[in-house]
Amino acid sequence: MTILPLTIFQCVCSNQYVLLAMSLLSVLLLLLVNVSVVQIFNSTSSIPDSTIISKFVIVLTLVLIAIIPLPIVHKGIVPIAIVGIGLPLLYAGTVIPITTTASTNISGNSEEILFISEGYFLLGVSMMAFSIISAYKPSILYVKNRPKDTGDTSQEDYPLWDKMDEGANHVISVGRFDDEVYIPLKDLMSEIETYLLWRYSCVLVSIHGIRYLANPNSYVPYSSIILRDENGRMIGKGRFSSYLV
Repeated sequence: MTILPLTIFQCVCSNQYVLLAMSLLSVLLLLLVNVSVVQIFNSTSSIPDSTIISKFVIVLTLVLIAIIPLPIVHKGIVPIAIVGIGLPLLYAGTVIPITTTASTNISGNSEEILFISEGYFLLGVSMMAFSIISAYKPSILYVKNRPKDTGDTSQEDYPLWDKMDEGANHVISVGRFDDEVYIPLKDLMSEIETYLLWRYSCVLVSIHGIRYLANPNSYVPYSSIILRDENGRMIGKGRFSSYLV
C-alpha cells in the first residue's frame, strides 16, 4: 500500500529500475563528496559557512539525498521508514566537518569530529542498503529457518481450500466425513511453525487424501495433515514469491 497518487505511483513503478540506478549513483557521488569534505577538513583549519565551498557542498548533499529515496517511496512503509532514518545520517556525516570548522565556539579534536561524521555516514549508507534490500529483495533477510524452494510448482496445481467461506463450509465428500470436527489450521502446527507463519500466504494441506492450499487462518477437518519437506518444514505458497516454499 502506498500514499502516492495513482499517476505518480504508476510512473514510479514503470521507471523503478532507472530510479534505482539513479539512487545508487547518488550514493556513490555522496561518498565522493564525503571524501572531499574530509580532505578539506584535514587541510583547512577553518571553513567559513558563508564561503562558496560550504554552500555548494550543502546544496549538493541535499540534492543527492533527495534523489536517493525515489525508488523506495512506492515500496511500503517499512522501506520508507528505514530510508527516513538513513537520510539524516548521510546528511550529518557529510556536513558535520564543515559546520564544525565554521563555528568559532567549537574547538574539539579533529580526529574525534572525523570519527563521529564518518560513523554517521557509514551508518546512513548501511540504512540505505537495508532499505533497498527490504524493498526489492526481502528474501535475502530471511536466511535462518527459511523454507526451501520446491521448484516451479504454481498455485494453480492445487485447489484453494479456503476459497469459499474460509473452508468452514467446504464439502468434498459425503458420508463418513460429514460429522468431522473442524479446527483452526494453526492447531496442527508446532509453536515454532506459528512464529514463521507470517512468510506463508497458503499452506499445503492433505484433507481426506486431497491436497489443498489453505489460508493459515482457515479451518480444516481434524484429520487433516500439513505437508512438510524432507527437513520437516511446512510446504506452502510464499508470501514474497509466486512459488511454493
